[in-house]
Amino acid sequence: MFVMAVFALFAGSGVTRAQAADEGYAITYGRGIILTSLDGDNWIVRNSGTDVPLVDLEYGQKKYVAVGGRGTILTGLKDGSEWTIRNSDVTSDLSAVRYGKGIFVAVGSEGTVTTSPDGVTWTKRANLTTYALRSLAYGKDNFVTIGERGAIFNSQDGINWSRQPSQHTSNLVGLTYAKGKFVAVGSEGRILTSQDDGAIWTERYSGTTEHLSAVAYGKKKYVAVGAYGTIVSSPDARNWTTERSGSTSFLAAITYAGNKFIVVGTDGTVLESPDGTNWSFSRYRPIVIPEPEKMAKEPVVIMKYEPKVEKKAVIIASEPKVEELIVAAAVEPTIIILAFEDVHFDFDKSNLKPSAQTILKRNVQLLKDNPKAKVRIAGYTSAAGTEAYNQQLSERRANAVQAYLINEGIITPDRLSTIGYGETHPAAYEAAPKELYSEAAKANMRVLFEIIVQ
Repeated sequence: MFVMAVFALFAGSGVTRAQAADEGYAITYGRGIILTSLDGDNWIVRNSGTDVPLVDLEYGQKKYVAVGGRGTILTGLKDGSEWTIRNSDVTSDLSAVRYGKGIFVAVGSEGTVTTSPDGVTWTKRANLTTYALRSLAYGKDNFVTIGERGAIFNSQDGINWSRQPSQHTSNLVGLTYAKGKFVAVGSEGRILTSQDDGAIWTERYSGTTEHLSAVAYGKKKYVAVGAYGTIVSSPDARNWTTERSGSTSFLAAITYAGNKFIVVGTDGTVLESPDGTNWSFSRYRPIVIPEPEKMAKEPVVIMKYEPKVEKKAVIIASEPKVEELIVAAAVEPTIIILAFEDVHFDFDKSNLKPSAQTILKRNVQLLKDNPKAKVRIAGYTSAAGTEAYNQQLSERRANAVQAYLINEGIITPDRLSTIGYGETHPAAYEAAPKELYSEAAKANMRVLFEIIVQ
């Protein structure tokens, strides 16, 4: 199957997605990067014509439609070789696109809805809510979209929409339609199902409180994925079972194609399963992007495989004898989530506070002499401000910490990587996003260290 898998690091993505059709593989990654492959191992870089993050795509009318930040919409040939930028008629960040009843429908931030009969000409239809719409599905002659604060809307034509009650305010970010059911997933392990046109929803017990980001159907079961390698499955969308993924990465997208489930994470992790229960080793794939003048030669992208890490240890820097805890946890393969209670950054800033520098130097240098330890620096932001801006701010914060550690000679560059989670995947959920100095907002003005010891 031809798998188009999207795992861009972008605040407006909500749920990143995968889509399937024809033969071969393709991936949109990061800022406008599109890669294609015949075997899933050797990859070719394509020219998308944009550097805007692309976060979702759909196949219809013998073409692909990809959407992303700042109202970006592209159409592409089914082999992924050629892409054209289209006018979306909106400037909001777009997070999802679906095809049904002969039209394409895209949704995004500020409740934006825009539609197209052919993927080429687009018309803005509505702003359904002040919050972001995260995902979209089509089934039972209805489009259904979900989003922040429990928002659920349905429409028979993609143009006229009705809001439906969800009875809670948790963020909903992942949605699928299969076997006569809509299944929505979101923060705090939330799972909701609807057996009609998306108008009446029932909450289900997922067995986890981790953030769930995406859900798919295959092999007679529904499978949802999320934070810290979380995977849950169900044959009926009612009773859910936790599965061992062998990963602690943030799993952002899932699809069923070629008789197997394929899951991708925001750090490039890839998991595969023939049945949704038994999962392959996680595979970390740093993508090497060539210089623009070399793009026309379609170079092979270098993929790097690393063994899976199954154990996780969360350590608070203020705990007694924290040094001993870190050293003990690093003895065997594990991922150490090193959390500092101190706020690393002032509001809307990416420069490290002096107190944060002291804490970083004291704690992280404990690992500088351990050649088996690699550190991924994860940046976060509070929910105040636009999604696109917050994504960039979280990346700047992670990069600031990386630069400090390198400049101080604490850890060598080859052992460091960064990731920005923006406001989409917060360290702490903010019930009142406009309260700039709430405890939750302060918890998001930071970075966390994801230390991989192998």
